Amino acid sequence: MSDHRRKEEIVLIGCFLAVIGVVPVSQVVIELCRGERVQFTDVFRYKPTAGNLRQFERNLEDKSWFQQALRPQMQRLLFHALADTGSKAMMGRDGWLFYRPDVRYLVEPNRLEVDKSGSKWVRPPDGSTCRDSVVRAIIRFRDQLRERGIELLVVPVPGKPCVYPDQLTRRAVGKEQQFRSPTEDLLDDLRKQGVVAADLFAAFRDSRKNAPAETLFLARDTHWTPAGARAAANAAAHRLRELGWAPPESRRYETSNVSVRRFGDVLEMTQIPGIQSEFEPEVAECEQVRDPALGVLIPSPSDRPGTYRFPAQKASILVLGDSYCRIYQTPEPRSLGEMTSQGEEVRGKRSELRETNGKEDRATRTVLPGSAGFLSHLALALKAPVDYIVSDGGAATDVRKRLSTNPEILEDKKVVIWEFAERDVALGRQGWEDAPLPPKLGP
Repeated sequence: MSDHRRKEEIVLIGCFLAVIGVVPVSQVVIELCRGERVQFTDVFRYKPTAGNLRQFERNLEDKSWFQQALRPQMQRLLFHALADTGSKAMMGRDGWLFYRPDVRYLVEPNRLEVDKSGSKWVRPPDGSTCRDSVVRAIIRFRDQLRERGIELLVVPVPGKPCVYPDQLTRRAVGKEQQFRSPTEDLLDDLRKQGVVAADLFAAFRDSRKNAPAETLFLARDTHWTPAGARAAANAAAHRLRELGWAPPESRRYETSNVSVRRFGDVLEMTQIPGIQSEFEPEVAECEQVRDPALGVLIPSPSDRPGTYRFPAQKASILVLGDSYCRIYQTPEPRSLGEMTSQGEEVRGKRSELRETNGKEDRATRTVLPGSAGFLSHLALALKAPVDYIVSDGGAATDVRKRLSTNPEILEDKKVVIWEFAERDVALGRQGWEDAPLPPKLGP
């Protein structure tokens, strides 16, 4: 090898080492100049478990000057040059955006379950899959409720790419009715174990076939449109009547039309500066439901966060759900949209806001439009009150943990409806922890 060639290789190696070393070295210098603890030393401070290492990675990202200063501009450049929407979003057809975990779940629907301990890279999986773990968790919850004389109705919500694969890729155009979600296999497994479910997959396929002009999902959001929420509520109410579990009709509700302009949570998750200006907001035509005597069906300021109990009479149905239940129903970030026409004035609209570190964050939450989501339309379809506990992204475990500390809301219940997004199935054991029911009240 010639001396000239060797010098070239040394220069290339030196440049490569400089490129990969400049970021961590610069970050250390910045932290020292700020008088902060050097972040990378945290890797030596804690036991190297999977959880601690993931937290270490997140802390490095949060504290990185390069990420804070340069990443947004690089994201914007990649978006304009390559239509790259980042790690959480995927660009579809006709300006549609999809949440990447929704798509990944359809591609990798039933991965092997890994050991939950901190040494999972050492211990191999035991052969069970994520779906197996979810089935066990659902059966366990069903059995807990049956011991209290309460029935369980499971309502998995199809993800947007499952309902609109043709908006994700042109290869699915004309094949929408042929697409089968892996969650339908989960429903088959549950039926074999005697667990009852409402099949929104079939309901949405029928809706697309019979009313193709009625869009069921927002183009740049993970969630359904008001039409999709109504279709899901009607399907759940129909299933309750089939089973003989529907409560007696006891309320007459009124409705009014309200328009909302929505920008979409997938658009927000890209974290690309100024991206909202690249897309027109969608107008969602909502149907707000209210009780003639009590007004809209949303929590009051005195209720627990994410919890609603019908104040006029005891409800026999409790819904546990996630943001699919929250959208159009209860307060959400102002950045997601705004009202374009005013319906019924929402009780508690200015004060029923999220809690941040134990304090209300009044500047970032609003009601869009309130009492117009799945929960109110379920009550409307049943002509009966419905109580609920909702937690964004927490339908797998968090809602059951909240239930475990709220014995009052479970009293006199005959049916629990458990709604969750189908992508949560991919969490398996890691996201489906056991939670006890609250103690019975009274003798």
